[in-house]
Amino acid sequence: MFNKKSILVLFIDRNRFQFYGANFTGVETLDVPEAYLRDLDVVNHDGLYTLVKQWIKQHSLSGVQLILVFAETSYFEKVFSSAQPAEQETEIIKFLDAVPFESAITKVYDVPNGKRPVAINKALYEAIRQGFLLQGLPTKGAIPIFTLGALGTRRALDTEMGEYVLKNIDALLRQSLIEVQDSSAPSPQGPAGQMAAPAKKSNLPLLLGAFGVLLIILLVVVFLFR
Repeated sequence: MFNKKSILVLFIDRNRFQFYGANFTGVETLDVPEAYLRDLDVVNHDGLYTLVKQWIKQHSLSGVQLILVFAETSYFEKVFSSAQPAEQETEIIKFLDAVPFESAITKVYDVPNGKRPVAINKALYEAIRQGFLLQGLPTKGAIPIFTLGALGTRRALDTEMGEYVLKNIDALLRQSLIEVQDSSAPSPQGPAGQMAAPAKKSNLPLLLGAFGVLLIILLVVVFLFR
């Protein structure tokens, strides 16, 4: 179970982010310029990170986790009927191969009478995840909007949709496009928000030992020759 105040629903449209949850009483909207995001791809990472940083600072957000909801316009999908199961897998593979992303996050969902493969741009997801993580807001899961049932036909986030996500978060996370991460114990991070590399062990004691052995051998050789 999750504390609703610790969850922030982030609805992702092509050039619009909408938020619900945490300390908000309604839906908040952040428009993203095409100079940062265009055609479901990231054009300017630094610009996007700065925009997110300013928005989070403006709303004094901290100690919350994100649940990403991808709008229908922000991913590729297709429903394949189970009438011809022998050909279904091949057709799904062809569909996913044709998705115009250099790298994609994909998942095939079971739906009534068939399968529903979904693909989102991995670069877009990673940029959004990283932008918020740099400000201390980790991502808990990411779902396509159709997993919301009857609410999945809506084109924008509203209070009803936001409340549905918060009330059904456990069930929805089982349908996440990404592996659910445990954010209860955050990893140490460097100034750029990346995991700090473990300190390298010094080789100095080993080198000094080897030098000492060589020195003894040298002294023995000199003594024998004398």
